[in-house]
Amino acid sequence: MAKQNRWHSAILVPALLGSMAVHAQGNSAAMATPDFKTQDPCRAEVSKFEQAIGFVRQTQGAKAAAELKEKLLPAKTENEILFKDGYCGIAKYLKDKKLNR
Repeated sequence: MAKQNRWHSAILVPALLGSMAVHAQGNSAAMATPDFKTQDPCRAEVSKFEQAIGFVRQTQGAKAAAELKEKLLPAKTENEILFKDGYCGIAKYLKDKKLNR
């Protein structure tokens, strides 16, 4: 039985990965860098804030980034705004608090 499972893994896994790679080639550029500016300008503004938090995460660690984000945009507030007004509400909040350019 173990031989059969190895055989399936040896044949099926590379075949699936190959077909996924071929399928993804056409979409790889779009998937790697989504263009929020053309899709939703509000989402683009929120993305800039998230990128800044990501930079802090890379340079100072996840804990520092989480603390900073919670200080600037508390999770409870973010969820309430997102539920009520969507990304445009969050973008407005960031602008009102002067947290974006």
